[in-house]
Amino acid sequence: MFKLSYKLTVRERVQGKCDRHPRYNPEKDGRAGIKGGCSACYSLLDLHNARLKLDAAVHEFVRRAGPWARPREPRRKRKTDAPTPDEVPEV
Repeated sequence: MFKLSYKLTVRERVQGKCDRHPRYNPEKDGRAGIKGGCSACYSLLDLHNARLKLDAAVHEFVRRAGPWARPREPRRKRKTDAPTPDEVPEV
């Protein structure tokens, strides 16, 4: 039997721009928008491509693992016989 537990949360907000080319946007311009072989613009493009690949890999994993995933049951509440201090009526 193979068991795999995963919980993936990626929450990163990256704001970056090239000092020499502040209007360069890797989403819209792509590789063709890089002027003069700027290394900062290439780094922004690499970061954008890595994010797209990560999103695609997570989507593919969830799609393939979906049929075998079982939803967790909620925790059962413990029943106590003695009242808690909040439930005791004041006299």
